[in-house]
Amino acid sequence: MSLSGDRIRELRIQHDMTLDDVARYLGINRQAVYKYEQGIVTNIPLDKIEKMADLFGTTPDYIAGWSDEEKPLYSPILETMSNQARIISGGVDRMPPEKRDQALKILQAAFVEYSDFFKEENK
Repeated sequence: MSLSGDRIRELRIQHDMTLDDVARYLGINRQAVYKYEQGIVTNIPLDKIEKMADLFGTTPDYIAGWSDEEKPLYSPILETMSNQARIISGGVDRMPPEKRDQALKILQAAFVEYSDFFKEENK
């Protein structure tokens, strides 16, 4: 694996996302994300690196392996969440753990699916 591939995989797992979740957000197929993670594709387009940085709340240079500092940032995607989504999120935090995990996966899938909509809505 490559350094950038390792980082993409680690960030994806850290954010409890599937290959499909990341692929859907990037507008590519899951095989492409898999190839990025495995180091099969090493010349990842810059626009995809930038979108992954937004998705994972880090910097493009960390994902690309140009910097060792993850520099956690407030994700622009999360920044676009509406007040209703924040209220829902707070309710999820109070759920029993087995229900919380299921609810978070559903909300995360919906957010990834409609992330472009949220960006447009908040312009």
